[in-house]
Amino acid sequence: MKNYYEILGVNPDSSPQDIKSAFRRQAKRLHPDMHYSTENTKVRESSATIRESAMRLILEAYKILSDAEKRRTYDRELRRRERENKGFDYHEFLKQRTDDPESQAKLVVYDLLHDLNEEALLVYERSKAFPDFRLERWLERGEAMDAEYCIAEEYEKRGKYIKAYQIYKKIITMELEKPWFRYYFDVVALKFRFLILQKLPGRIDEEDYLDRLDEAIGLQIAPRETAQYLRKKVEVSLHRGDVEAAHEALLQISQIYPKLAGFAALRKKVEHALDRHVAEDTVL
Repeated sequence: MKNYYEILGVNPDSSPQDIKSAFRRQAKRLHPDMHYSTENTKVRESSATIRESAMRLILEAYKILSDAEKRRTYDRELRRRERENKGFDYHEFLKQRTDDPESQAKLVVYDLLHDLNEEALLVYERSKAFPDFRLERWLERGEAMDAEYCIAEEYEKRGKYIKAYQIYKKIITMELEKPWFRYYFDVVALKFRFLILQKLPGRIDEEDYLDRLDEAIGLQIAPRETAQYLRKKVEVSLHRGDVEAAHEALLQISQIYPKLAGFAALRKKVEHALDRHVAEDTVL
């Protein structure tokens, strides 16, 4: 398996900007203008062919490493290959150690890396019987976060949205405390947002849903992200007739991200609800 990080000359934890800079550096190094030669035609043609092959290789590496989804898939495959080079039946070894939480945590990761997602979920669920079972207790922090993210995806696919929500929230909290996902975090945040704003509504009662929104708001992922959760809180609060809660959430949006799309229309809706509420109180 080609090591794209070595091809570009960067570390596996390099930022997207580092990847782009390395690619430009390599491309400049291989540019024909940098290799003008007075050598004979055959030598120049041979050198050009080598440069073209090298250029195709760094382009291939850049296309994978500059795309968050493709890079994550590649990283997981790289780890899988490293494990397979251990030279013994690691999978069977882990499966037999059912009374050892560390082995079961590693088994979850192994199954996920080998597309045994159903088996990974079963092991993960079964291992909850161990006292205080958390993957990060037994694995490197980043590896545990990646595995938890995969588990959350599997729960989401199966319609187990609350379980998925709880894991997404956990790994986002961990990422905000100490970054590991880095280049991939925008994708994680997007998954979390889509789950909360599109999949959870109507599947749990409104009070519970508002609690989830408040938790998401409390994470303070980013101003725009937080404002989107607040907008949803405004809408749900208005639907429940809780004008004061809607107004409070609107004020928070105005403080942290007033340029949120549709904010002006949302403000008018809240103001109209407030006027109606005041009128009703006056009549009473």
